Amino acid sequence: MKTALENPPKAAVDRMLTDGEELPFCGGVTVIGTPGHTPGHFALVAGDALVVTDGRLDKMSPHLTFDPDEAARSLRKLTRYDVETAICYHGGLYQGDVNKRLAVLAP
Repeated sequence: MKTALENPPKAAVDRMLTDGEELPFCGGVTVIGTPGHTPGHFALVAGDALVVTDGRLDKMSPHLTFDPDEAARSLRKLTRYDVETAICYHGGLYQGDVNKRLAVLAP
């Protein structure tokens, strides 16, 4: 897995997003830099810094994470936001007490 992350597929990029940047979509979407799962990873309204398994919000599996320490710091960054719903790219929708669960996952 790490080899694939170190040599990702190539694609044309017309500009780079920056942490904290607000995009003019859906009434304003904030870019949240969340590296760790992959280098340069970010979250918008959905992301894969988290996963829902058996109805429970959880961290991405360490064996699927490029840099677990950086991923943990990224999760702490998410606790700054009032999150109503987590839509996880690699698994599920989580609604309810998202902020409380984030506080447990990213102390």
